[in-house]
This record gives sequence, structure tokens and C-alpha cells, in this order.
Amino acid sequence: MFKPLLFITFTLFIIGGGLFFYQDKTYFTKTQNSNISREKLIERLDTKALNQIKIQAEGSEVDLLQLQGGGWKVQSLNYDADIISIQDLLLNLAQIRLGELVTNNPDHHERFHLLAPPEKMDDWNENRHGFAISLLRGDGTPILSLLIGKDRANGPGQYVRQRGSNKVYLIPESLSVDSEANDWLNKDLLDLESEQIQSIELQDGEKNNFSIKRDNAETDWKPSTVISNVPDSDKITTLLNRLGNLSFAKLNKMDYASQESQDSALEEASLSVSLFNSKVYTLNLRKNAAPNGDYVLSLRMGISLEASDSADKEDPKLHKEMEIFNHRVNGRFFNISSWEGKELLLSD
Repeated sequence: MFKPLLFITFTLFIIGGGLFFYQDKTYFTKTQNSNISREKLIERLDTKALNQIKIQAEGSEVDLLQLQGGGWKVQSLNYDADIISIQDLLLNLAQIRLGELVTNNPDHHERFHLLAPPEKMDDWNENRHGFAISLLRGDGTPILSLLIGKDRANGPGQYVRQRGSNKVYLIPESLSVDSEANDWLNKDLLDLESEQIQSIELQDGEKNNFSIKRDNAETDWKPSTVISNVPDSDKITTLLNRLGNLSFAKLNKMDYASQESQDSALEEASLSVSLFNSKVYTLNLRKNAAPNGDYVLSLRMGISLEASDSADKEDPKLHKEMEIFNHRVNGRFFNISSWEGKELLLSD
């Protein structure tokens, strides 16, 4: 008689304990979630008012300036910035949601590497400072001024605070930001289709000299002069592909590049590329004296002699394109990798 009652009592105890555990777990989860802010870091980013992005880190500082017409440039290098990279940064900032409020005590800012940037870059300490990102209007007033601290030690997330506020938040995912000027450059130099190229001439002071041309994109390459050799088809294809996606790794500052280009120990090679639309690109390459063996490249655009007399009448855009291109690249020196330089010069 007592056994069924005992069994029922034991069963109710197990069920009650399970419900208690479930309710306690639910309460614990709700308590944890109640400490997590659903507030977005930026409710609405006013990109129309945005004029400058300043990024600071230990040993480096980048200023990105918006140009009239919508483009951007890296101020220290006075060169076009990569708009896609800037858009990605703004999108990542706009999507940040503030997580748990960690502290409101300014005495703890150093612990999370969230001290305000020092006045002198030499005073920057990676154990006290992280990254600083400022979005500024044209008059210099901030739209957003964010300090990015260290990553969370025992899980995902990163500590941040807005300059002027003592509140330190933990955001769910780390925000990676490039802090070198060269990382923000638009590194594309040429965007050519192989079908556009009519003739190629290489002069490098070695046995690789050649001058070739073709009547149209469907015909075979042939020597432009009697004494010129035609490279094998694989090498020509490699050269055309490299010209079609030519980019650089680093932009040399003018004083350093000028010194490098005047080094008599560096032999220069010249590559001339003519297009069917009368554009002519001239590329000058020198092997860098650096141990990595990369190349220093300079280039400019011109117009073929056959088209120069009639270009203004028949194609008024041609000279304008030349002016824009040369304004961007002429007089500058670009570092390209060793293997890219070898592909352009058809060397082993």
C-alpha cells in the first residue's frame, strides 16, 4: 500500500527538482542578459558630414581625408585611399552593439588599455593604450571618438569606450583596424584587358629585349622590327596577365624613392605598352637594393604619335584620361614584389 505512494512521492520530487533547476537556469540566463546592453554604438552615422578619419596606434597615425567628389586620400602620402576599405570600416563601426558594461571607474581604464592617446606618439605604451578611431566633421568636431582596448582574456570580445566617457563596454567581437598608412592606399595601378594591347616593347639592357605587335586581338604576335625576337606564348600570356592586374605593395615617399632611383648600381628597364585605343603606358623598373629583391616602379601614360594630332578632335576624353592618370601616378615610386617584377621583365 505504501509502495505506490512512495513511488509517486519520489517521482514528484524528481519533477519538482527539474523544474526548479530549469527555472533557476532561466533566471540566471535572464540575469546575465540583463547586464548586456542592446544599444548600438552609433545609432545613425552621418556620412554626409564625415570629412576625416583619424586612426592612432603605437608608432603610427593615419589621417584619411575625403575629397570633393567623394574620393578619399591618405594625407601623409598624398595618395588615393581605398574606398572599399573605408566603407568596410564605417560599416563595421555602425554594426557594433555595446555588450556588458564592465566598469564606470576611470581608474580601471589603464587595465583595459583604454587610456586616452598621449599628446606625443613617443609616449604611447601598448600596455596602457590601444587603438583610437575618430570620425570628424569638416570643422574638426567629432562624430565619433572611440578607444579600442585589449581583447578579452578568457573568451571572445574586446573592451571599448568612447572618449569623454568613463564607461568601459565589452563588445562581442574584436574590431581589427589597420594603422599603417600603406594599408589604406588604393593599390591598383593598371586595369587592362589583354585584348586591348596592341604592342609591347621591352628594353632592359639584357638579352630579354624585344618589340612585338599584332594587327588585332585575334592575330598572332609578330616582331615589330627585323631583329626583334618573339617570346614564347606562355611568357607573353604571363606578361599580359600581370599588366591586367598590376598593383603595388608599398608607396615610397618622394625623398627616399628619389634617392633609390638615382642609385647608379641599379639598372633600369623600360616597358612600353601600346593599346588599340592609342593609349601608351611606359613602365620603368629598377631592382631595389633591399634584401627582399623587390622592384621600384614608376609609370606614366601618353598618346601614340598617330593619334596625338587628332586626339583633341576625335576623342576629347583621351587627353583628360591621360591628365588624371598622370596626376595620380607620375613622379611617384611604387614597390612591387620580386616575382611581379620578373613577370613584367620576362626574367627567370
